[in-house]
Amino acid sequence: MKNLLGGLIGVLIGSFVLVLLVGLTSPAYNWPYSTIWIILSGSSALKSTIDGISNPNTLTGYILTWIIIGVVISPFSKKGWNTVRSAVWVGIIIGILSLVSILLLDVDYWTSSTRNIDLVYHFLTSLSVSLFVIPSAFPSTLVIDRIKRQAELPIPEKIETSCECGAVFKSNPLICSECGKQLRDD
Repeated sequence: MKNLLGGLIGVLIGSFVLVLLVGLTSPAYNWPYSTIWIILSGSSALKSTIDGISNPNTLTGYILTWIIIGVVISPFSKKGWNTVRSAVWVGIIIGILSLVSILLLDVDYWTSSTRNIDLVYHFLTSLSVSLFVIPSAFPSTLVIDRIKRQAELPIPEKIETSCECGAVFKSNPLICSECGKQLRDD
């Protein structure tokens, strides 16, 4: 569930960043959808990353956007294959949002004779470009994991609690079993 949330937040932030960096303009969406044009248009642009990278004018914007998405999803995933799972969620969310954009702009898409093959190609492309997240997400998850490990309290060498009555425990009890005195508050 954390991977899904990380993927969703990553795609939303990535869509905003890409629209700002590349300078995309609003397509002609109908009224209720024109309010979220940045998300829809940005996700469509993220899906067409290969075309954007091949254009020298937009290359930097696409690279920075994928680096930002990788950094955004890394707190939601653990190091290793879990990061790949987050990348797959990024691809699925990009595929869904860009499909919504296509359906809003081209009403004949759903009734075309090649719809099924187009859908397969659409989602394969979305999943493929989502792998651009991995080069920035893996190092970020390693850094976050290292910071979490350093923040953990060290394991004590010896646990020993003694009561006023003279009882000694090799643990940290709440109440003394000899006299019934409360030893700590929790």
